[in-house]
Amino acid sequence: MKHFILTIAALFMSVAIHAQWKIGPKASVGYIAQKTAPIQVVPMSDYYVYDFEYVGSSPVKSFGFMAVNDMGPVFLQAEVLATTYSMEFFLNGYGGHTDNAQVYKQTHYIIEVPFNAGVKFKNTKLGLGPVLDINVDTDSEFSAMEDYRETAKSMDFGFQAMTGYSTGLFHFDVKYVYKFSSIVDGFAFGYDEMKYKKSANRLTFSVGMTF
Repeated sequence: MKHFILTIAALFMSVAIHAQWKIGPKASVGYIAQKTAPIQVVPMSDYYVYDFEYVGSSPVKSFGFMAVNDMGPVFLQAEVLATTYSMEFFLNGYGGHTDNAQVYKQTHYIIEVPFNAGVKFKNTKLGLGPVLDINVDTDSEFSAMEDYRETAKSMDFGFQAMTGYSTGLFHFDVKYVYKFSSIVDGFAFGYDEMKYKKSANRLTFSVGMTF
């Protein structure tokens, strides 16, 4: 991951030299906006019905680089961020056992590549754009289960809305990222069907500097 970030940073610097782009570091913190909710499961393997629930998440943390091109009343903003967050799930009754209630954690490590285009009103920015998530690794406590399967794709996509404020070298952004995939799309228990459409949408606040 470190070498990937350095390569992208070098690319950003090259672009900045040959165009009206400014680049610099950026850090952000946020949270998964989805509330606690039960997940309906249709058992297909052993046909035992069990309780499964999304119960919460850890803060979303990101660090990387941003590039900004101000063109009068409009702007372009691109970023490459190393992002991590965890989600927790409650599981009880799996395999017909009623005494195995436990909370499991899944920690995700991704390379987040957002792109924004929008308008400026003096120092205030409003933008929209796509987000590419490159899945680097997942550390899952479910992996100890015999029937656990990781089904995450190498890349995931979403869309974001951003409002920001810039003054001098500093940029302050608030973003809401809507992911196209469900929270449960990245894993499975055997071939049980999970009926859950909510996504790990994230709301973040970030601070960056450009030179």
